[in-house]
Amino acid sequence: MIRCWSIDELEGYGYVGDLALSADSGRLYFGASHAIVEVDTGTLAEAKRYPLGDTVYPGDVVPAGGKLWFGYGRDDRGSFGSVDPADSTVWLDPPSKEDGFSDSQPYVYGSPAAPGTIVVSGDQFAREGSITVYDVSSGTAVEKVRGSAEGTAAKETAFTADGTGLVRVADLFGEQIRVSDLSTVVTYPALARANGVDVATDGRIAVSVANQTTGDDIYVFEGAGTTAMQTIRLPEAGGEAEPGSGELVRDGVQDRGIAWQPGGPRLFAVAKYDRAFRLWVLNAPADPIVKQTPALALNGNGGIFGYGTTVNFTARLGATHTNRVVEIWADPYGPEANRLLERGTVNSSGYLTASLKVTRNTTLTAAFAGDERYGARTVTSTVQTRVAVATAVSKHYKTAKKGSVSYFYFHKKATPKFTTTMTAYPGRRQQVTVEYWSGGKWRAWSKSFVAVKADGKSVAAFTGTHRVGVKFRVRAAYLKGTSGDSANYTTYGYFTFTK
Repeated sequence: MIRCWSIDELEGYGYVGDLALSADSGRLYFGASHAIVEVDTGTLAEAKRYPLGDTVYPGDVVPAGGKLWFGYGRDDRGSFGSVDPADSTVWLDPPSKEDGFSDSQPYVYGSPAAPGTIVVSGDQFAREGSITVYDVSSGTAVEKVRGSAEGTAAKETAFTADGTGLVRVADLFGEQIRVSDLSTVVTYPALARANGVDVATDGRIAVSVANQTTGDDIYVFEGAGTTAMQTIRLPEAGGEAEPGSGELVRDGVQDRGIAWQPGGPRLFAVAKYDRAFRLWVLNAPADPIVKQTPALALNGNGGIFGYGTTVNFTARLGATHTNRVVEIWADPYGPEANRLLERGTVNSSGYLTASLKVTRNTTLTAAFAGDERYGARTVTSTVQTRVAVATAVSKHYKTAKKGSVSYFYFHKKATPKFTTTMTAYPGRRQQVTVEYWSGGKWRAWSKSFVAVKADGKSVAAFTGTHRVGVKFRVRAAYLKGTSGDSANYTTYGYFTFTK
């Protein structure tokens, strides 16, 4: 059912950028008149104004990281900035040609599902499809990833419901990309003059098209589906357009003119006919499809492998509708980035295999994007990797076996030295344990940590005067979590000697 509502007005602001609500919906923010304006939604009275300077023209506003972020234009140049509501401090990022939107005011996007992230994107007049993701959780913009593609500047962009993806549309162009690396995961059918997109809390994606004299105005997609689950045509406005006026015989959805009700089922559309704007409220778009959960598994969880071992990891996908593509990712411990190992269609039995040479404890992820009937799903497996440990002995005068055990012999006044070579890692230490044989068992003599150098070597000396005939053994060990890091599995290198 479609209804047209009348609404209250806020007047006297001239051009106004996109509106943004605070997390509790108690405040409305927008850019206007060289300032960011804050309005009390209960009284519709201006609560505060944050001046930006007489030459700054703000656009979109996004609350994130305790600040209000916005795109701006100044002297035919564009960039983005922020204002701190606590003290009205303004920060402006200077326009830069490297940004890809310096000739126009960029759009800024955010999502409650990704509270510490904003996306800054060139508009449809930018010289290329620039897009940059920033971490603003600290209150400062830290660039995470940047991408650009000539000729694909988006008309509008929206976060997916879970905050991990972005949906971008423009004339004959539509895609869903991953926030972490800006790679394309879904390509939508080309819709002529697509001019707006918004994502519902339940994951439905609404795409509007502009100034259509025939056909539909809004297309609704389900998750990663590429076939519209519903098409919506606004009612006829009635009458005929004045000849030569360029007006339509019915309402046309305006650029960036659709929005889902936050947390609710309604869809709003701003349209224009005969030089008048209308707000259409779609009270009952199609109910979301309840999708089945696909079977997805990934082997290897809990496995322990030697350093440098090449391991095969296999994902198995159960029944789905149309999509049979699976991705396998590897995220090693430490600063190494999560990387795609394999992306492809599973075989006739549902299997896809990727190989990885393990050098760190690693979390593997198998991901399925979903389709019209089956939801998206990810599963993980965590494997551990032993360090490579070898111990060399010096200062002994001979070696000999007693049974199956090799012993190193030292003169009474010698100082045995043990050089351990271990897989290097910043800040790593090895634990050196010395034990002696007495009363039918090994007993503790000493225990200490020795730093592992950048080349992986460390040297321990067994000082002092030792009793002749007593058996000792030295154990060089990497201990996960106590050797300075958790990048590898606990590993022991054993060694015995007599004196």
